[in-house]
Amino acid sequence: MERETVVRAALKLLNEVGIDGLTTRRLADELGVKQPALYWHFKNKQELLDEMAELMLADTLERIDVPEPGQAWDNWLMERGRVIRGTLLSYRDGALVHAGSRPTPRRVAQVPELIRPLTEAGFTPVQAVRAMIAVGRFALGSAVDERGAPVPLEARPEEDPDGDFEFGLRALVSGMRHILEG
Repeated sequence: MERETVVRAALKLLNEVGIDGLTTRRLADELGVKQPALYWHFKNKQELLDEMAELMLADTLERIDVPEPGQAWDNWLMERGRVIRGTLLSYRDGALVHAGSRPTPRRVAQVPELIRPLTEAGFTPVQAVRAMIAVGRFALGSAVDERGAPVPLEARPEEDPDGDFEFGLRALVSGMRHILEG
């Protein structure tokens, strides 16, 4: 049994039972193995959750083309934010899995390539990492918040989570442009 097979089965089970129902015992039953067999691949449940968080985003983020030198970094960064939020919302409790995850060594190794469009635009490496973190956390926070019951506001009786997210994302990236031009 491959490690990725276990992670994909865990993501499927997550959609069926949610994060509270996702246990290693239930996952082992789903895979037709004994529970200790899972510990061959993962030291503990947290390590499994970390891999789940990575895999749920990896499949979709790979489809976003990294801009060529001189192309707009801001549109690319906003698209990453949209994809992160959309992907997290596409899984039952996906945002909660991701919120509690730690970067895997594979994700950490990707950082230099991921920040390249931002450093080529003029951000320092530290600013570029912070920009990526800010957009990711905004997308994650929005996805977590959308899990709750909507609370209509007097000024806006209908919920518009997509509009709220787009407004916040544009404001965030606009601030980054200001820092870059600063």
